[in-house]
Amino acid sequence: MDCPECGAPETLCQTRFDEFLALEFTNAGYGPVHHLTVTAYMLQHSSKLTREGWLYERGVLREFLVENKPPAFIRKQNRDLVDSGKRTFKIKSRNGLPVIYNSTWTKTILDVRTESAEVYCANVSAWARAVLEDAEKIKI
Repeated sequence: MDCPECGAPETLCQTRFDEFLALEFTNAGYGPVHHLTVTAYMLQHSSKLTREGWLYERGVLREFLVENKPPAFIRKQNRDLVDSGKRTFKIKSRNGLPVIYNSTWTKTILDVRTESAEVYCANVSAWARAVLEDAEKIKI
């Protein structure tokens, strides 16, 4: 059965995501795109997010890719906004229901190749850009 959220065959998306996280944390050359991996994956798997969380993640991905803000800057900038004690919205969904119903993404995590850090980082960046382009067309 294909993933109902991103369309990946046999729901291989979760397996690949887990493999990518391990790769990014164990090999420094793969780590610089970690913020893009997580954000792109979460946007394509909206059942993990609330509506507000999905919109927040879409905005963050835009800041990374369009405004070229580094992760450390965004963490500092959004510290109070996402602090669980101060936040006025929930990011993670507890009900597991998708916020969006779009399985026609231009690219998925399965489009990312891992044979070298250079190829991987370029592929994750291309995937994240495609996700942002697709996500910006979605009205929720």
